[in-house]
Amino acid sequence: MASLFQRFINVFGNSNATEQVRKKTTKPVINNVATPKVSIPDVAVRDEIIDTSSLFYDLLFNNQEVNTEANLGLNPLEKSILLKVEASVGCPENIALNVVRLPAVLHKVSSLIDSDNYTAQQLTALITQDPALAADVIKLVNSAHYQLGSQEVTSLQEAVVRLGGLQIKSIVLTIVMQNITEIKPIYFKLFGQYLWQHSLTTALWAKKLAKSRGGDPDLAYFIGLIHDVGKIALFKLIVDEMNVSDPQFRPNSKLFRQMMTKHSLRLSALIAQSWQLPGPVVKALYEQVEASSVIEHTGPGKLLEEANLYSEINLLLAQGYISQLQACEFCIEHKLDIKVCIAGV
Repeated sequence: MASLFQRFINVFGNSNATEQVRKKTTKPVINNVATPKVSIPDVAVRDEIIDTSSLFYDLLFNNQEVNTEANLGLNPLEKSILLKVEASVGCPENIALNVVRLPAVLHKVSSLIDSDNYTAQQLTALITQDPALAADVIKLVNSAHYQLGSQEVTSLQEAVVRLGGLQIKSIVLTIVMQNITEIKPIYFKLFGQYLWQHSLTTALWAKKLAKSRGGDPDLAYFIGLIHDVGKIALFKLIVDEMNVSDPQFRPNSKLFRQMMTKHSLRLSALIAQSWQLPGPVVKALYEQVEASSVIEHTGPGKLLEEANLYSEINLLLAQGYISQLQACEFCIEHKLDIKVCIAGV
């Protein structure tokens, strides 16, 4: 496979491309298909046995109990938020350049590793130019996930030698996305923490599923890690709107949560396109917006869909938002392995 990271971050080495993105005013397009404007309904929503997307928003917003009356329609705050969300979906390049921008260090590290003509000293020196990143790399390398033995890694060069360039690149990407996910806990103190936990476990599940099915584990991991960038952008819009809204209103209706899910999925794909990520990445993200009955999902898209469900159910179960019986029923309905779901990745 051609260099995935090199293709998706070429945008950072091309100032002309960035300038063209800023000037773009046409309707956003994904894979040559114009994305439709999503209107804001004000009607009741049919209940389902388990709506994992809505429940996941409850978890992010720390909302254990949803008011029955709130399910009947949108309150003024929700309507105002959704209007701004629609505007953001219409101009995703602004979000990609300002709200959730990928840092240039990722481009530099990826370019060096993809050149296949570098030394451990050169890669170490490049990462060390960002002391915070270097410290985070060593910290992550010493985590239980990498299991490098009982002897702690104490230097960046040692980590590079023991893990190799591709693993280091994956680690740098993980740290970059974790930093993007970090959100100041103004109204919802656990939003960023839960969203990062979900993004990481989705990535790990996608990688595991790809390995077992002959897919590309690195591609699956990358897509899983970035699949919720739309939620990050929308959450920041919510916080901004709550700062100027009537405090009696909260974003708690089921209709609002369902619409936010739809918008965030679409915005994730649009942001990925604005970042100039490879076609398979953008397509896999866009496939999450539409049901399988509407469009045929690709391999990466199917893996992401399944990994996302495993991650959501596991997290909702762990936090007490659903019972084990509900988790079992959901897994049976969606042909998931309940034992694997409960055990985690």
